[in-house]
Amino acid sequence: MKRLLYKILPACLLAIGLQGCDDETRYNPLPEAVPLTMTVNGQAFAMGEHLKVDIEVNKDADGNEVNPNEDFDIYFTAKSGNEDVSNLFDPFSSIVTFPKGETKIQVDFPVKKEGLKGHKNLNFVAFARGYKMAKSSAVIKVSDYYRITMSLENNLDNVVLDGGKCVLVAQIDKPRSIPIRVTIEPKEDETSFFAGLPSSLIIPAGASSVKSDEITLSLNGAAIKSKELTLNFESSSKDNPMTEEAMAITLKGIDDPNLYDPTKVYANPEQIFVSSTNKDAVMKWDWGKTAPYYDMKADNVHPTVDLSTWKFINAIEFHKIDASFWGSNPSKTPWSLSDTNDKPSQLYQAVDNTRFSKITNEGILKMWAEYGDFAWTSVSGRSTYGAAGYYSCNFDKNNTAAPQFVRIYPGIRIEFRVRLGGVRDGFIPWIALKDPKDGYRFMNKKEVDILRNEKGNVITQSIYSTTNQIEFSKKTSMPTAGEWNIYWAEVEDTEIRIGINGTTTVTLKKEDASSWPFDKESFTQNANGSYMGFDIVMRLSPSAERDAGTPVEGWDTVLKSITDYQNDDRTPRMEIDWIRFYKKDGVYKWDKNTEPVSGKVFY
Repeated sequence: MKRLLYKILPACLLAIGLQGCDDETRYNPLPEAVPLTMTVNGQAFAMGEHLKVDIEVNKDADGNEVNPNEDFDIYFTAKSGNEDVSNLFDPFSSIVTFPKGETKIQVDFPVKKEGLKGHKNLNFVAFARGYKMAKSSAVIKVSDYYRITMSLENNLDNVVLDGGKCVLVAQIDKPRSIPIRVTIEPKEDETSFFAGLPSSLIIPAGASSVKSDEITLSLNGAAIKSKELTLNFESSSKDNPMTEEAMAITLKGIDDPNLYDPTKVYANPEQIFVSSTNKDAVMKWDWGKTAPYYDMKADNVHPTVDLSTWKFINAIEFHKIDASFWGSNPSKTPWSLSDTNDKPSQLYQAVDNTRFSKITNEGILKMWAEYGDFAWTSVSGRSTYGAAGYYSCNFDKNNTAAPQFVRIYPGIRIEFRVRLGGVRDGFIPWIALKDPKDGYRFMNKKEVDILRNEKGNVITQSIYSTTNQIEFSKKTSMPTAGEWNIYWAEVEDTEIRIGINGTTTVTLKKEDASSWPFDKESFTQNANGSYMGFDIVMRLSPSAERDAGTPVEGWDTVLKSITDYQNDDRTPRMEIDWIRFYKKDGVYKWDKNTEPVSGKVFY
């Protein structure tokens, strides 16, 4: 009997245990994380207003409605750089409980009603341990008042060349219900330096900004190199004062007129090149119907007499026609270019050219950067920043892909018509010739930097031989960087030249270099036995600090505040109107039998 009981008892205990586990599972489930999203009711707030933060449960990966099966805490912080600025709010709820079973909560953060002065840009962050939250940070501006900020459009340095033009912009963080007039007044003895300066600008009711017509600045023949000018501003609204009541502008004399004159390269730089292959399509394109054009053929001499030793090879004109796009699909990227989406190029920002670039209706390749949550392309990974990046003329794998249409060997001249724009903090517009085996990051090796804009409107042009060996480098102040300029490079057997518009800024002779890895034979041979030559690389690269993993605190404040990246003037961008290739007979040595190209025509 005992033996029987011993056999039955464990079975009963097991049954009871299993039943107990089943009850516990049914009535006390383990906590399960749900996906969340944070949204805020604005980006700018003044004294007495309320920042309202919504935390909402998303659908799961299968699209099903879900809700939390536990109470959990959400932590909030507000920082300006490393400074805790939660005291801008009264009260500031640093911990809030999200109730079990709910799908959405709203948390109110009242801005102090008095005592604030000026403004703070802050990073507002929400965090819930064990939960994934989309858009968990937001850049917010908190001010005493909604102030009016004055700036020069697309001019980061407030430098204007003698005889040059500028546009004044008045901007307020949040549209008001009444129009606001900003009075503009130069210093009494400086009026004569301005032509077309308005006495005031009016921000219309419901609008956030207004622009002036073009204003011309001139030294009026004065024998001085530059002149510091001051404009004073006054707002008609006491509730919307000026951020700064004065603006300093540097009116700069022109030491080298050719540097700023693209007509030294082409009499009409806006004139598009058209091939016989694509002419019919160009003439059907709205812009092409009215744009000035030039029938260009291979081996035609350069249209400018001073450059007539160069003969035309090919061009990328970015016409908005089917032949310009991959698969003849205008929603695709340019057929003439490839994506710099290798892993090293995406360590600090995703490269997705279908998202961060486009050919405009006017035939311009527009490249820009954004803040968000972006998947890397072609490799696994994600970044909170994204930017456009292209390369072309790489002959690594075969010789027939569309972007393999010109071999960049000694004896070549390449021209880029480029315009820079936006607040470019953290991003470097960059155009270079590179050895393709070194990838598409800035490597300081076997490289010709045609345009590298690290700060303000300064353009750096450099030649590197071996690693970190700068053979020649020149920084040029370009107050007109926000306008169209022609940046170019000429690579010959024993000399490399780089320039801007009609001026040669960099010249390096082989005899003056510590080494010369620029001969055709110095490049890697591909599987077909032909020399690869240079690639073209065009990117919005991460800044040196970001690339080193040590970004400057708050560098992305403006970027995070933008909501319409394609149309906001503050979006960091590089626009390319065209790229043109020329050769010099007797120097440019290309054997079409052993070094074939795709034969594609992109103009």
